[in-house]
Amino acid sequence: MFTDKKTSVVDEAALSEIVTFVWQTLVGTDAEPAATSAPIDDPRIATISIGGPWTAALVVTVSAELARSYAATLLGLEVAELEADDVADALGELANVVGGNVKGMLDDDGASTLTLPIVSPSTPSITGGQLTVSCTFDIEGQPMSWELYERP
Repeated sequence: MFTDKKTSVVDEAALSEIVTFVWQTLVGTDAEPAATSAPIDDPRIATISIGGPWTAALVVTVSAELARSYAATLLGLEVAELEADDVADALGELANVVGGNVKGMLDDDGASTLTLPIVSPSTPSITGGQLTVSCTFDIEGQPMSWELYERP
């Protein structure tokens, strides 16, 4: 069961701050908050789940183009040098780092765990999850969206 103490920690402002910090740290450019989410063409999606006293799934969606650009920057390669696994691994790592920071905000004495990220071109089914937080960013003209689904 959710408690106000645990869920009030992860609101839009907190998630936005985490994403902005992580993106700046990993990539060295700014993730500008966007007022609305534009449709994302050819999406790449990474999902990571948090388990424990509070359970949730965190989903990041970017275009294939942004996923490749991010992976190239993160890995120090040219886009043309990337394999599909490189792009998936980089996007999964982004979800993992943001998810780890969200998990770190929980006041549960370390009882929570993170799953390995799942990367796919389609939106996953979040069984029993309720969308509670979402935020969108503009990355050099490309949208990046984050959604947090809490589970009972």
